[in-house]
Amino acid sequence: MSLYRFYVEGCSEASDKIYISGKDYNHIKNVLRLRIGEEIIVSDGTSRDYHCRISDYPEEMVEAEIIDINDNATELPAKIILFQGMPKADKFEHIIQKTVELGVHEIYPVMMKRCVVKLESGGSGKSGGSGKEAKKLQRFNKVSEAAAKQSQRGIIPEVKSFISFRDAVDMAASMDMMLIPYESARGMDYSREIINSIRELCKKTDSTKPTVGIFIGPEGGFAPEEIEYAKEKGGVIISLGNRILRTETAGPTIMSILGFALDD
Repeated sequence: MSLYRFYVEGCSEASDKIYISGKDYNHIKNVLRLRIGEEIIVSDGTSRDYHCRISDYPEEMVEAEIIDINDNATELPAKIILFQGMPKADKFEHIIQKTVELGVHEIYPVMMKRCVVKLESGGSGKSGGSGKEAKKLQRFNKVSEAAAKQSQRGIIPEVKSFISFRDAVDMAASMDMMLIPYESARGMDYSREIINSIRELCKKTDSTKPTVGIFIGPEGGFAPEEIEYAKEKGGVIISLGNRILRTETAGPTIMSILGFALDD
């Protein structure tokens, strides 16, 4: 049986204890009813795992002594940033859950021309002033946290604020690679070459992980001018096969392909 996992910022190898408060304190003591002497895993959110033993319950806190410290083995050797054309909320939550389980590093909901969902606040496609959008992001990040815990991730991937397509492409242009699964005349052999090149890129970097941006279209797909703009900025068009995938299927599919190719 795997140990329960909790995320605590600011863990330090210089200390021999970790203190857990807030909702996790209540969950550990009153919901799970873990006793002194039972063991848990605490992650610092940066791929470090602290194997701990509960030693005390001081006021409103869990005191856990550190037994061992290890690098979390669940993280991919590349940072995969998903730029997801914004679908309906239930589909987006499914996408968050599955791509987090499969190793995504960050997720951006992107407002594209053919999105069925439209931002009610207007503006440039970024969130900021809308309380409704803030609540949505809070909900989305809770889904990410639950998926990260379930899959024993070393980090909780963050679901970022809404962003426009052009801003997303401009951001991805500075990454090591920008991939756009789309109708590709070059076919699957070319797609395999690109995936293999990412694998080789991971082998060449010792300390800094390469960053790969993945663009997935919304229910209505990409507009032709969006594809052209992405190509102008260095986007690489690849195929995911001969079948047409739904937007909630495409993201998990490319994450599965990358996970299989990149995992040691």
